[in-house]
Amino acid sequence: MTATLVPESPAAERGRRWVRVLLAFLVAAIVAMWVYAFVFAPKKGVYHIDSAQWRADAERICKAATEQRIALADTGGGFIAQPTHDDMLKRAGIVDQATDILERMLDDVAALPLDTDRDRQLVAVWEGYYRTLIADRRAYTARLRNFDNAPFREALVHGGPISDVLTDFTSGNDIKSCAPPGELG
Repeated sequence: MTATLVPESPAAERGRRWVRVLLAFLVAAIVAMWVYAFVFAPKKGVYHIDSAQWRADAERICKAATEQRIALADTGGGFIAQPTHDDMLKRAGIVDQATDILERMLDDVAALPLDTDRDRQLVAVWEGYYRTLIADRRAYTARLRNFDNAPFREALVHGGPISDVLTDFTSGNDIKSCAPPGELG
């Protein structure tokens, strides 16, 4: 038995042509998207501050603050599993001193002049998040002074710790010294 091929109807042929045109359009759109992404899209990040002078001044201010905070560190005793009330009060004092340094640093960085509204808006958002982290640090030391040895808790932004957002900003602007400290010192 031999199979005979039946020629397609003109309607079936038009239907296939429409599908081919649609697929060709989709492929062209995807290629155009990738060409734009790799060739024409802006190369700066969403948090990027345009002012190179602001970034340089911010890094200088933050580096000096980091050095001041590091000088406060008292790691001679190591980790204390069961701290006494005196240990907790001492820890609260060190964290408060470090937070005071962070607050002055933030005030100085936020006061730096910026040229564009976009840059001012980005820095204002970053500053607001940083002030929230500072409030979290103050709440932690208040708990220590009440002899509550609960771990440090920071606010969440979009489901993650607020320090992640702050670090993204500082990394994107190459002001790594302005990142929140990984420890409470």
